[in-house]
Amino acid sequence: MKVGSSIPLALLLTFASPFLALSDEPIAIGEIVADPDLYHLKLVTFQGTVRQVKALAPYVQTSGTTCYGAYTFRLEDDTGAIEIDVLGVCGNPVLKVPDVIEGDRAIVQVQILAPGHSTPHSGSQSSPLFGRDPQSLQAIASTISRSVQ
Repeated sequence: MKVGSSIPLALLLTFASPFLALSDEPIAIGEIVADPDLYHLKLVTFQGTVRQVKALAPYVQTSGTTCYGAYTFRLEDDTGAIEIDVLGVCGNPVLKVPDVIEGDRAIVQVQILAPGHSTPHSGSQSSPLFGRDPQSLQAIASTISRSVQ
């Protein structure tokens, strides 16, 4: 093996390692909180304990469609905590119960919206989920499942 051939591979692994972590394997919440720009618009998986589940009032999208059943919760692991937004069902009124309750252990896949970045939803003040300060880290749930204790 040539000595020079291992350097490009080492560089590739060094620069690609943050992106290799963007899989179904849970990532520490503290890692995302420490450097959210690295994960902006990426899907990541967290595992932790559910806290502070809060149902949200129906909201109207900029298109005029009303959405029901949205909620937020705080997910905690040994490294930190993050607030997770769960979008509602848009269109006809639907009774939707949150997928998790206080104290559940859950695996949650989210899309990360790093502070200060514009997003397609930045101007949507009618949504309680996207009406937050643009300087705050946001995590929008795509899938949620309860994990075995």
